Amino acid sequence: MVFDRNRDDLKRFSLEIFQKLDGKNKPVFLCVGSDKFVCDSLAPIVAELMRKQYDIDAFVYGGLDYNINANNLMQVVNYIETQHPFSTLFLIDATLDCEVGKIILNEGSFAGLGRCLPIRKIGVYSILGVVEKKSAQFNLNSTRMKIVLELAEFIAKGCAMAVSTRAKFCREIVNA
Repeated sequence: MVFDRNRDDLKRFSLEIFQKLDGKNKPVFLCVGSDKFVCDSLAPIVAELMRKQYDIDAFVYGGLDYNINANNLMQVVNYIETQHPFSTLFLIDATLDCEVGKIILNEGSFAGLGRCLPIRKIGVYSILGVVEKKSAQFNLNSTRMKIVLELAEFIAKGCAMAVSTRAKFCREIVNA
């Protein structure tokens, strides 16, 4: 599914995430990227927003202080699979595509600039932010920070809305 960065699509995105959450276990958000390049900083920024702005009730891996990238990805994935074997895993990453500024929610996921440099299939779902057009002339320094920040805010807020709705729903079931 593809989402634009508007209020209605934020609600649709949040609902889609909510429907994919397992009611019993906290979800895991694996934020893959690096703060060395604007084009790859989307997921670390999402992780920071989830933790600091939204205090999301989920396991969030990655961030500006600890980038998850090709060098440490498999070690982190092995840890997550050991520690959270029954949690729904969402991989968050930047990607290149024709529609810059869109958010793509897919089943299955590949780390490494979304689908462009697939390292390994990871997780159940992927949340990809399109940060730049895919082209042979792609330049790591051509991505606009404004686009990355808007995408990060949308993804973090939508995930936080879904997780908080899940928590409220679970409390109501327990108290019923």
